[in-house]
Amino acid sequence: MKKAKKLSKNFDPKILSVNHVGSRGEGVAELFTEFDYKEQNYNFFIPFSLPNELILAKPYYFSAEGVRAELLELKQPSSERVEPKCKHFFKCGGCTLQHWNFKSYNNWKTNKVFSRINILSSSVEIKEMLTSSLKNRRHAKFIAKKTKSDTIIGFNEYKSHFISEIDECIILHEVLIKTLKEIKAPIDKLLKVGQTINIHANVLDHGVDLLIDGLDNVPYNQLIKFNEYMMKTNVIRLNRSKLKQPNDLLFVKENTNLSNLTYSSTIFPPPGSFLQATLDGENAIIETVIKGLEKINKKKLVCELFSGCGTITLPLLSRGFKINAYEIDTQSVEAINFASKKQGHGNKVDSQSRNLKNNPLTSEELNKFNAIIIDPPRSGAKSQFLNIAHSNVPIVISISCNINTFVRDAKLLIEKNYKLKWVQPIDQFLFTHHVEVVGLFELNLVN
Repeated sequence: MKKAKKLSKNFDPKILSVNHVGSRGEGVAELFTEFDYKEQNYNFFIPFSLPNELILAKPYYFSAEGVRAELLELKQPSSERVEPKCKHFFKCGGCTLQHWNFKSYNNWKTNKVFSRINILSSSVEIKEMLTSSLKNRRHAKFIAKKTKSDTIIGFNEYKSHFISEIDECIILHEVLIKTLKEIKAPIDKLLKVGQTINIHANVLDHGVDLLIDGLDNVPYNQLIKFNEYMMKTNVIRLNRSKLKQPNDLLFVKENTNLSNLTYSSTIFPPPGSFLQATLDGENAIIETVIKGLEKINKKKLVCELFSGCGTITLPLLSRGFKINAYEIDTQSVEAINFASKKQGHGNKVDSQSRNLKNNPLTSEELNKFNAIIIDPPRSGAKSQFLNIAHSNVPIVISISCNINTFVRDAKLLIEKNYKLKWVQPIDQFLFTHHVEVVGLFELNLVN
């Protein structure tokens, strides 16, 4: 097939029978037809369609993978189709699977984990899915754009650069929705027509922490007015990011701590910090990590790689573990040191700034630890896993929001002398195709 390309707008719609939902949450159908003068069976990927549905869909793009198509009409709906709970669904790009009954959706997500883990081993215990509750998401990135008639704040529509305005949501924490409504007027006064900014929002104990991209060139006299308006909202700290420069603090009016009452810990996230998307998801991960460390003598050292600002570190410190934490972001490292000292754990943690992608810990450096916890970005950490595989650390706990890179990196451990004992799936990205997994690896000891 020739290189990927858009199809003509007058391309004829197709009647398709949807076979299953693929790994990205789209309905998949197969049809023998012609594209680019070549007849063959083509896979069609149709968002918002479900298994066993007969649909009318309009192709708009094709590549070696298959044909992307837009759902035009349901000829024969699935019995599993339900009415979405959110009025923004089908338009907002945040959720893609609200139209599927929860049991079927949950089974699909669980089977997605099973099918990938079975590539590694059919004997791995896969635990029951843990699921976040609604209105629990406290970490999000929004887009704001000023048009001639209005300022829009929301998410990109599905596979589009158009912005869908959000004024309610069944996923986001209610404090975020309230804050979006409050900051609309100040942002409208600040932006020029056509200007777009990114807003990174975290819900903390006393309000919302914002880091805004795209205000580099706004003069301070305008920012002063902007601050006056924003300080009347639920925003407790406001920073603007500046290209290749430190963030510019515009104001802070409350303590910027984030507590986890379940684990008696508090962190102090830097502006725009990565947090686990939901508190439910965070607690599920921490609980699972603690289970994975049950055999570990707490007097021994634990290594935490990609530690962030201490979401897992502080709860483990409060349970008596001694930890060496590694993270590239220096502000996050400082946040761990500050929080640990404030809570009386300063002598139990050594937090260091290190680029684990370009400079992973060597197997020799790792061998002093009794356990490793690793929570890399979506792209995984192949180089670091290679070094772990050549170490003799008895316990490795791998956390990932990408099942494909989890499996890729897990193979490196299994090919050496590690065994994957169990996997805990966690659904903290409700009604999307994303699923979090935590896996426990144990070193096979040679007699």
